[in-house]
Amino acid sequence: MTRWVVDLDGVMWQGTRPIPGSAQAVDTLLAAGHQVVFCTNFAAAPDEKRALLDRHGVADAPVVTAAEAAAAMCGPGTTALVLGVADLAGIIAASGAEVIDARAVDGPSAPDVDTVVLGAHEDWDRGRLGLVADAVRSGARFIVTNDDPTFPVSWPDGTLRLLPGCGALAASVEVASGRPAIYAGKPHPSMAALLTDRFGAVDWVVGDQPSTDGRLAGALDARFALVLTGATPAERAADAGADVVADDLAAVVHAVLGA
Repeated sequence: MTRWVVDLDGVMWQGTRPIPGSAQAVDTLLAAGHQVVFCTNFAAAPDEKRALLDRHGVADAPVVTAAEAAAAMCGPGTTALVLGVADLAGIIAASGAEVIDARAVDGPSAPDVDTVVLGAHEDWDRGRLGLVADAVRSGARFIVTNDDPTFPVSWPDGTLRLLPGCGALAASVEVASGRPAIYAGKPHPSMAALLTDRFGAVDWVVGDQPSTDGRLAGALDARFALVLTGATPAERAADAGADVVADDLAAVVHAVLGA
């Protein structure tokens, strides 16, 4: 048996559209006795991505998110100001931390906290980011769920666009506060530790970005399979340092298993 850590955006789907053959590739891996763990820098509860996998007919397998990696850096004794999607605050609170949701702060002054947790969210504005920057400038530890520079979305006409990602939001706070972030998601130590603590040694990491998925493979001492269905164009694949480069997940599975 080998253990596969598989990215979601750019591997299982583009935007909200499933990539043909990816669900069947997961079936092939599971039928051959291998373990599949989905791992995403999406900073919300795993159940949300698991529900989308279900809608796309993907076999049941665990999902690990960057929100969980950030929560692992908090825990009892932490007082955290959290800004992200709606359930990020709940995930951080489940670690035992005392949480203040930045969306609920009334007034211009940042609360007294020892930690800030920032995740990507669609309705960001300068005022909330300024509140976070104030807390970081005052000395709070600055945890960011991931440093992805872009986030892929499908436009109504089918065009795949790369919008600013969590890393872009974090950069604005870093510049405004003058203090660097500590990143939780792929490829950083918190995510690598979370995966190995829960599942053991990893054999393959499959993803569309060498900077996150490829470096995670290195951190896990695993092999890296790069797919060309996401953020990395074919002309850049030769520089990715991947063990396997393939058109999609189905082609990766065929190359590795001959199936």
